[in-house]
Amino acid sequence: MRKYLLPLSFIVVIIISIAIVINPFQTATVEEEPISQKWDDIDQEEVLMEVGNEYVEIVDLREEELYKEGHISGAINIPYEEFQDRYNELNQEKRIILICHTGRMGVESADFLVEKGFDKVANFGGGMAVWDGPLSTE
Repeated sequence: MRKYLLPLSFIVVIIISIAIVINPFQTATVEEEPISQKWDDIDQEEVLMEVGNEYVEIVDLREEELYKEGHISGAINIPYEEFQDRYNELNQEKRIILICHTGRMGVESADFLVEKGFDKVANFGGGMAVWDGPLSTE
C-alpha cells in the first residue's frame, strides 16, 4: 500500500497545479476599450473663430428665456427638451456646435447626433457658464 502513496500524492500535486493555472471558476477578464469620442470638445476661442462661418450651425440648447437673455451671435435655439424631436432641422453637411448651460446637455446631444449619422459635431465644454465673449439678444 505504501508504494502507491508517492504516486498518489504526486498526482494530487499535479491536479492542484493545473487547477491553479487553469481555473474553471475564474471569470475571464476582458479589458474594455474606451469608446472613441466621435465629436470635438472645443473651447471659447474655437467657438469665436466659427461665429459667422456659413458652414457652421451653432445650436444653443438652453431654454428660450435664457437664450433671449443673451446668446452667442448667430446661434439658433433648440432647447434640450426638444432637441431629439427637432435635430432634423440641422444641416448634416455643416459643422454643428452645441452650447448649453455647463456642457453636459451638449455632450448628450453630441452623442445623439453622432448616432444619427452626423460627423461634424462639436460641443463647447463648460457651456455658457464659462462663456465671457460677446452676447447677442437679437
